[in-house]
Amino acid sequence: MAYLNGPRLLDWASSPPHLQFNRYVLTGYRPISSVQDCVRSLFYLHNELGNIYTHGALPIIYSTLLCYPWLRGAALLAYIGLSSYGIYCAVTARSSVRRLRSFAGQAFFRFFFLGLRWVGVGGGSPTSLRHFLTMEGLAVLGGVINIARVPERFCPGLFDYWCNSHQIMHVLVVGSILSLHWGVLDDLLWIDIHDCPAG
Repeated sequence: MAYLNGPRLLDWASSPPHLQFNRYVLTGYRPISSVQDCVRSLFYLHNELGNIYTHGALPIIYSTLLCYPWLRGAALLAYIGLSSYGIYCAVTARSSVRRLRSFAGQAFFRFFFLGLRWVGVGGGSPTSLRHFLTMEGLAVLGGVINIARVPERFCPGLFDYWCNSHQIMHVLVVGSILSLHWGVLDDLLWIDIHDCPAG
């Protein structure tokens, strides 16, 4: 995949401050880059290359509240607001733990709707719930691994380019997205054959 010679890569201490979130990844950092430099970085080896190439509550809320249009609209707007606030908090966070905590509101919101599905309130395919639970489990596991800085914490420098916690998180996120996709497909099939009761 990587076949161009890139710029001189930096070590952790010399890297831009916004990239210094994992002190166990010692080398391979890209310098401050223009848009063109970022595009070019798709084709040379650096410590974010694996992240670049590996990289859904809205369908859950929509399906669960299918027969309640006003409530569905309010829930979707609330989730979008929580997501926007979470992004702001993550961008301004001063530590990895705070960055992860920024998305707690979103997570609780999603878990609330999964709980509704679990107890049979609202709509949605009964088979989609296991996909959505898998989605959430993989996402949480990825976040925990990323914060714990495993495995690079035990061998600093060994995992600078491949298999560090951030890359493992990206792979788990891909699995999470696939689970979301399968759950949404189940829900779409369910929606196609179920009508909301009149009234």
